Amino acid sequence: MIAMPTATTGATWYDNLTEQDQELYDMIEDRCPEFSKLNGRLCREFMDELSEYGVTTAEQFEDAFFTSFSYAHDESHFGEFVEYIVTEINCQELPEFLVIDWQESWYRNYRHDFFTIEFNGEVYFFHNNF
Repeated sequence: MIAMPTATTGATWYDNLTEQDQELYDMIEDRCPEFSKLNGRLCREFMDELSEYGVTTAEQFEDAFFTSFSYAHDESHFGEFVEYIVTEINCQELPEFLVIDWQESWYRNYRHDFFTIEFNGEVYFFHNNF
């Protein structure tokens, strides 16, 4: 009888990571708690995408990660991101009568400073210069 391979559990997946990848995953889970609910294959997929942008260590992730939003299946998350930066991060109160095209602000001013990863219903924003 041929033994069938057993499924890799989350703990086994984590234990098989290098020390550097364990530290990276720990930082991802610390900053993005939704990752604790994902299986090892999805976590590895996200870590591989990060690697394509040069993020391979916990320190790089900590320096690069900015925020995340639920993915809206359109590009409105870019506008939400810019509005978040201006109103929440920069603490600027804008008059109600002022109309800002947050989406266009992303394309003209912010898209060069950040990269995004759309993953598992979220869009993650990272600094390009980390």
